[in-house]
Amino acid sequence: MPFLELRPFGVTDAGKVRQNNEDALLVGEGEDETLFVVADGIGGFEAGEVASSLAVAVLKELRPDGSFKAAIAEANRRILAAGHGDEKLSGMGTTVVAIRFGGTQREPTAEVAHVGDSRAYLVRGGEMNPITEDHSLVAELVRSGDLTRDQAAEHPQKNLITRALGADENVDVDTTVLPIEAGDRVLLCSDGLSDMVPEARISEISLNSSEDPERAARSLLAAALDAGGNDNITVIVVDVKEQAPPPRRVRRRREGHPGTSEIQAVEPSVRPQDGRTSPRASPSSTQGSARRHPKTVRSKRRNGFRWALSKLVRGLAIMLFLAIALIPAYLWGSSRYFFAFDGGDVVAYQGLPYAPLGIELNREWRRPGIKESEIKDPYREPIENHKFYTESQAEKVLGDLGS
Repeated sequence: MPFLELRPFGVTDAGKVRQNNEDALLVGEGEDETLFVVADGIGGFEAGEVASSLAVAVLKELRPDGSFKAAIAEANRRILAAGHGDEKLSGMGTTVVAIRFGGTQREPTAEVAHVGDSRAYLVRGGEMNPITEDHSLVAELVRSGDLTRDQAAEHPQKNLITRALGADENVDVDTTVLPIEAGDRVLLCSDGLSDMVPEARISEISLNSSEDPERAARSLLAAALDAGGNDNITVIVVDVKEQAPPPRRVRRRREGHPGTSEIQAVEPSVRPQDGRTSPRASPSSTQGSARRHPKTVRSKRRNGFRWALSKLVRGLAIMLFLAIALIPAYLWGSSRYFFAFDGGDVVAYQGLPYAPLGIELNREWRRPGIKESEIKDPYREPIENHKFYTESQAEKVLGDLGS
């Protein structure tokens, strides 16, 4: 039976707008040489970079038989501790998406874990499909039917995430295990790619460079930069290749196990791009031995309900899950203000302009007595698009509208 080997390549870039790179990545340099990670820091200059670095540092220590959820929980703890110990780092956080390969020679698998809106895709048989689902307000609205996927891709609040490391003492991690085949390609990326380049174009680039992970990663980066490069961009491409067993290799069975893992990490690479990358991204070339992952991780289940439960119970469970998922977004939204037209009047609201499952995420704040017909063109578009303001900014807009 043929062996499988991994051929990865990773690249990160600050983009064309931001001065520093808050993304971090791990490309097979950790204790588990089949582990690959992308983390997208949140919190502004320096703070986001610290959070993503801490997450990658913890996962770098993860052994092949270690728990993804435990490692990410430890990363969350360290990020919170660092934020409490330094006022400059207060409120920092990071997304994370990670994959590691294992299983047995007969049944190779990959385990994926993620928090936030950094993504994992699987390219197989001429098609690209998402492995992860974003933890974001817009994604929740898509799942609840309030937005279509196309509307979500263009939504002005598509980056408002509902989960992140560093946001709370407890972090909810989604994990899944999927079978792996020779010829598969896995793509990990931060939203600097997925926000700038449509999924159809990402798929096209991935398929057109099917034999070269470096070419694929660099082409995806170039596409994001060509589209504007508004955010930091990180891409890891991992190709799963078939390889004949090395000569005179003795494969032994261990008692109680069906076989040994034959997935090898071959020449993991990470490259900086044009001097605009995080200083953490440095070239490496590491030949790794086979790693075995005997444990099986179940896919996330919505509050543990089963197919046998009645539709009523399912519906209640889904509503409860969505309500919990929207709490972080609601808390953030309570400090935001927007304007809208209501029956020909201008109304100022506090909160978010959504009502998933009929649950209003806003309340009327001011009704200044200004008619829609009195609004001049420069102010009309922000009102129609529900542009967000802080309270002080909203007060200024009210003054401008009344003058």
